[in-house]
Amino acid sequence: TEGEGSLPKVVLTSAGGSEAELYLFGGCVTSWKASNKDLLFVRPDAVFNWKKPISGGVPHCFPQFGPGPMQQHGFARNMDWSILDSENVEGNPVITLELKDGPYSRAMWDFSFQALFKVILNTKSISTELTITNTDNKPFSFSSALHTYFRASVTGASVKGLKGCKTLNKDPDPKNPMEGKEERDRVTFPGFVDCIYLDAPSVVHLDNGLGDTI
Repeated sequence: TEGEGSLPKVVLTSAGGSEAELYLFGGCVTSWKASNKDLLFVRPDAVFNWKKPISGGVPHCFPQFGPGPMQQHGFARNMDWSILDSENVEGNPVITLELKDGPYSRAMWDFSFQALFKVILNTKSISTELTITNTDNKPFSFSSALHTYFRASVTGASVKGLKGCKTLNKDPDPKNPMEGKEERDRVTFPGFVDCIYLDAPSVVHLDNGLGDTI
């Protein structure tokens, strides 16, 4: 269907009633409703114009996370992905998007590649798989992440599951992080927070302060 700014958008609906929305520009999931409430957040100043990445939802960071030799978080969130495959698995929609190199990506990162992004919507969950294939005749290295924006009340939000992790606190000096250890059962956000958790578990629990635990 046509989304904001006339950008093509895919709408997924599961038999259990959950919904998700996905823009082909950036391969970005912008909405996920498990029970009529959107659990993701899109910034009010987000633009949908093919010029800037969509600020919100679940944007891609590929082939670089953060700053580095190319633009911040790489180029995957700034390119059009295409639909490679879609299926219905027991009432749950599964869609696979594809991104390949082009003149825009090669100007920053001169490699041939294929990226497949699979999104699986269930009644109470959404899951993703990113598969990168090197289609070039030379090796490359990359980093990737999903830069997810969750809808939350910051004063009531907390994250459980990080107790005991080593931390790198980038506030007050981002260039010289302070090493530490997380002693709290629940991490809260009383003010500005910019902290890296090392060896974090694969599952953590976010209480969004709005009545949901993700």
